[in-house]
Amino acid sequence: MYRGATVLEAIRDLVPAWAGALAAAVTQLGDGWFLLMLGIGASWAVAWQRATGETTLFECDRPARRPDGPWVVAVIVGGLAVMTALKHLFALPRPDLATLDPAALPSSTRSLYASIASADGYGFPSGHAVGATVTYGLFALALEAGTRRLRLAVAAVIVAAVCLTRLILGVHYPLDVVAGVVVGGCYLAAAWRLLERSPFDRTLTAFALALGLAGVAMVASGRADSAVEYAAFAAGALAGWIAGTSGTTVESTSLERFPTEPSAGMLVAAFVPLAAVGSVGALSGRPKLVASAALLGLLSVLPAVVFPRLTAVETATR
Repeated sequence: MYRGATVLEAIRDLVPAWAGALAAAVTQLGDGWFLLMLGIGASWAVAWQRATGETTLFECDRPARRPDGPWVVAVIVGGLAVMTALKHLFALPRPDLATLDPAALPSSTRSLYASIASADGYGFPSGHAVGATVTYGLFALALEAGTRRLRLAVAAVIVAAVCLTRLILGVHYPLDVVAGVVVGGCYLAAAWRLLERSPFDRTLTAFALALGLAGVAMVASGRADSAVEYAAFAAGALAGWIAGTSGTTVESTSLERFPTEPSAGMLVAAFVPLAAVGSVGALSGRPKLVASAALLGLLSVLPAVVFPRLTAVETATR
C-alpha cells in the first residue's frame, strides 16, 4: 500500500529545526490524554452549570426524559477505541523518517522532545488525526458559542494543524492522517446520529457504545493496554452513571432529574461490565491499570450525579 513516502521525504527535507520543535508542542492538541482531559473538563463544566441553573456549554434540545450528562467524554473514548482496533487490524508500521535530530536541539530540551515527538506502535490510521477529528468536531457540533459554521471552521484548522505536525515529526505517512480524519469523521457522524435517535439518555447510550467499541478493540489488539484502559474507563463511568441515576424521577418542567434509590436489577446491569473488565485485568496481570482507568471513568461522571443531588438538598432546606 502506497502511503505517501515521497511526500514525507520532501517534508523532511524542507522542514527547519525550529518547525520540528514547534510541531512537537502543537501535536499535543491531538494526544489521547489531552483529548480525554478536555472531555472530562467539559463534562464537569456542564454538570456544574446545569446544577446551578446557568446556560450550559452544549446544546440541549432533549426532552425532559432524556437529560444531558457527561456524554462528551464517552464519545471521545469510543473514537479512541475505534482507532486502536483499526491500528491492530491493519498492523502497518510507522515511517522511519524522523524530520529532526534531537542532537540539533539544546541539551536541556532533548529528552523532552524525544518523549513527546516520538511514537511507537502501528501507524495506520493516525491516532492523533482520529482523536482530533472526533473531539474538535464534536465540540463544533455541540458547543453553544458563535455559529456552527464558525465552530466547524475553527475545528478544521485545529485538526489540520495536528495532522500537519504528524507529518513534520515524521511519525506518520500522509495516507495515515487522511485515513484518520475520514475514520474520525465517519465515527462521529454515526455516533451523533445514534445519540439523536436512542430512546435512552445520551450518557447511557454513549458509554455503552464506547464500552462495546473498546471490547472490539481488546479482541482486535489481543488486549493491548490502551484497549483495556478504554474498556475499564467506559465500564467504570457506565457503572457510576447507572448506579447514580437509576430509579430517578423527572420533573416535567425541568431537564434535571434527581437520583433516588437504584433498583437491584439496574445495579447488577451497571457492575457486570466492570467486573468483566476487571477480570481481564486480573488475568492479564494488569489490575492497577484497570483500577486506575475505571476510577478515572467514575470520576468523569461523578459531578453529573452528585451536583443535582446537592442542589436538590439545598433547595429543600431553604
